[in-house]
Parts: sequence; C-alpha cells; structure tokens
Amino acid sequence: MVSRAALALWLTACGASGKNDATIARPIRFLHTFSPAETELFNQSMSENGIEIEPSLVPFARGQQIISEILRAGTSCPDLIRIDATWLDALATRLTPVPAELAHADWTAEATSLAVRHGTWLAVPQTVDGLVVVRDAKLPAPASTSLDDVVRAARAARSETIAYPLGLRLDSYWLVPWLRAEGADLALGSGPGSGIEGDGAVHALAKFAALFGDIAPPPPPAGSETPDELRRWNTGEVAYWVTGPWQIGELAGRDRIAVSPLAHAPRGGQLLVVPACAKHPVDGWRLAGVLTSPAVEARFAEAFALVPTRTAALAEASPLVHAIDAALADATPLPQARATPMLFDDLNPAVSAVVAHDATPDEAIAGVRRGWHRLERGVVP
Repeated sequence: MVSRAALALWLTACGASGKNDATIARPIRFLHTFSPAETELFNQSMSENGIEIEPSLVPFARGQQIISEILRAGTSCPDLIRIDATWLDALATRLTPVPAELAHADWTAEATSLAVRHGTWLAVPQTVDGLVVVRDAKLPAPASTSLDDVVRAARAARSETIAYPLGLRLDSYWLVPWLRAEGADLALGSGPGSGIEGDGAVHALAKFAALFGDIAPPPPPAGSETPDELRRWNTGEVAYWVTGPWQIGELAGRDRIAVSPLAHAPRGGQLLVVPACAKHPVDGWRLAGVLTSPAVEARFAEAFALVPTRTAALAEASPLVHAIDAALADATPLPQARATPMLFDDLNPAVSAVVAHDATPDEAIAGVRRGWHRLERGVVP
C-alpha cells in the first residue's frame, strides 16, 4: 500500500516547492480507460491512501479521438491521462516529458520500449500487454510458437464437446501475427515488401479468415466479443485461445491456465501521460508515480494478471503473470508512428468482409491499400 509519506516523496521528487507533506489541496483530474473492475480497485486504492481524484472515463474505442480533441482545445485538460501505447505518437507534441526522477525508476525493458521516443521519455508505462496463447494446463503446448503449430494443436483438440477449439477474435489486431508471418505488417509503405504492398498480406488475410467457422467459432455480434469469449473459456468450449492479459485476469480457475508465446505477436501496453495544457502537472506526475509504484502495480497484477512495468513489482508477481511476461518477451510493438491507430480503421472492415464472404482477400486488401495510400500522402487528422 502506498503511504502518505510516499506521496510526499513523489511530490518532492517531481519538483514541487514550498511544501513537504502529502496534503493534496485539490482533487487530481484523471482521464482514464480502466474497465469497471479496474476502476473499482483504483478507487479503493486511492481512497485508502487519502488521494482525492476527480476521474473521467473515456470509452477505449473512441479514446484517442476524444483525448486529441481535449488537448487541441486546451481549455479543460486533465492532470493525468491513461492512453494506449499506439496513441502516443499522435499525441506526443501536446505532452509534457516525464520528470527525470520518474524516468529513472526500475522500468522493465518491454515497458521502456513503449514509453520512450528518440531517447525522450514521453510517458510512464503502467502495463504491458499483447497477444499470447492461453490453454488448459492439461493440454500439451503447441510444438512451437509458429502460427501453423498453434493451429495444428487446436485442430487436434477438436472433439464432440469442443467444436471450435481455437479462440480467435475477428479483429485486425489479431491479424497482425498472420501478416508478419507472410512478410507484411500493420505499417505504411509504398515499396514492394513493405506494409501490405506484397502478396503476403493477401495470403495472410486468406489464412486468417479461413479459420472462422472451421476451428474458430463464427464471430458473435459486434460488441459481444468479450463476454462470448469468456463464456466459451469458462464452459470448456475452447482449447487454445489467442488473447491478451486484459482478459486472462477475468478467467475462472486460474490454477489451470497455461500460457505460451505466439510467433510474430504484437506487444503493447497502457501509458500515463501529462498533457502540456494541464494546470497542475506536478499533481499528474504524482499520481502517475503512485499508480506505477511497486505496491500498487503488484495489487493490480494480483487482481487482474496484468504485467507490471516495474521490475520490483514483477519480481513479486504470481507464476501466471511471470508466464505472461515471458510469453510477451519476443513480441514486437506495433510501428511507432502517428498513423498506426488509423490503419485499423481500414483493415477492420476488410477483415470482416472477407470472413462474411462479402469480398475476396484480394479485393479487401486492394481497398485497404487505397486507404493507407491516402494516409501516406499526408491525409492524416
């Protein structure tokens, strides 16, 4: 638990003047993307430590757009904002660099790669996530981390009670490993072999789409993916599940969970940033320091199986969290570019169209290329 003395230490370290106590004269304005369960634990932790917060929740799906509008207006900025790592580059010019005292904490290498740009700390990393393979510990691990071996392992697990043994979401984030396996990636690029310009993207989309209705279940209605995936796991209808740490913490029977790496998996995370327009940036950095303190990170790791960003917190984490961390060690972050989040806007409907047989992989990728070429020419919001 973080003490008031710890708050005072962060206040001093972040450059506050004239006060040497943990008294907070005003609520700290915090805009976040926590889930309901995470919000409850956050509120409890802050209450126990006497930290008054004025929180605002932004829906993750519209988070970057809403935050960008707030920062552009600059009139009612929060003291601290929680963002996805893919949003950092688009927001970078409107953020305050991390104070040296915070930047020099015991961050893991994976966390550092998400928060630093060109040698400058632009964010405080709060969690590390990405795609891994989850299975019942009684089942054998795939023969290797390759996509083909994961598919073979799932196919071998098919039975009368497990009609669709592979858990897979119809989403272009989940497509990334298949793109990379075929020499493509979620990135802009106009030359052969870059981005999705070559035949690899077509082959990847064809392979990915063919899994749905075969060993992966047909997609549920849009918006119901999370409860459907959790239900399938909890009822034993899935054997091998490609997912991220953000869902593993909600699974029943954690003692029967095993985690394996997935070749070419994307790695991401959640970051804490202070906008340049914040009226009380010291308060924002104080809260960022508390949220990423070993004690609070360990508490979130225990509750939700989230991977801590501090080595001290990771050292105390459960075997399950260590397994997730190890599985993400070789994962690669998405390209650090302003346009990266917008690439999903064109790719997501294309993936859905192919799975629904409304377009061929060639037709869908051709349409995505047109959209990405528009972004490459500088038509970026």
